Amino acid sequence: MSLDLANKTCLVTGGASGLGKAIATRFFAAGANVVICDVNESRLQETSLELAGPDGSDRLKTIKTDVTSSTEVQSLFDSIVAQFKHLDILINNAGVMDRFEPVGDLDEALWDKVLAVNLTAPFLLSKLAVKSMLAKEVVDGCILNIVSTAGKAGYVAGAAYTASKHGLVGLTKNTATFYGAKGIRCNALMVGGMMTNITDAFATGINTEGKDKMKDLMTAAKTPLCDVNQVAEFCVSVSCGPGAKLINGTCIPVDHGFAGLLG
Repeated sequence: MSLDLANKTCLVTGGASGLGKAIATRFFAAGANVVICDVNESRLQETSLELAGPDGSDRLKTIKTDVTSSTEVQSLFDSIVAQFKHLDILINNAGVMDRFEPVGDLDEALWDKVLAVNLTAPFLLSKLAVKSMLAKEVVDGCILNIVSTAGKAGYVAGAAYTASKHGLVGLTKNTATFYGAKGIRCNALMVGGMMTNITDAFATGINTEGKDKMKDLMTAAKTPLCDVNQVAEFCVSVSCGPGAKLINGTCIPVDHGFAGLLG
């Protein structure tokens, strides 16, 4: 069953590459107005060209944004309201990885950076998204947080990333509790390992002991990496598919059973 999301407006953070780009592509193909924000200007231009061609589309808007800046996030939402009047769907996808370091080896600056992107940014975006959604005459909003299995377990990343994703689980549940009855659903996808660009910023100096431990755990569990396109399709289904309105405050494993196999 194909979805028709005409007149729906979706914002995808970190949407110029990896999973975010795949999610934005599927929402755009379903007829939604799609806003993509990212810090990488060249990737934004490439994505816009791929999705809308050289002439562009009035359903696609790409905006360079530092999602850790409250000023830039406010400017982003001002642009969304100016062009599309409101926001219906927020996909908090932007994220950065740590270096697999445990707390004893963790640099404070890296802790601050990971928490800013992975937890503070979703707070800033969700706050403005809720306000935009509640302003509609008929409230029917959806916030989907991309969390990863690190939001459940302590063995798939370093201390900073793990703490940020556990915090995002809490933000998901609290948002769902306070706004579900008002017409805004909030859920999280606990996504397993994928081949994306999330580790680009920390390609050097990585804690190989921690990374090797994660690889050994995945090998022991005999679980493959998740296909980015399949995860993207699932994001659209959970947000807008048949029965989606029944789902609120839920953390959904999307990991080939990885987390469950390891307890």
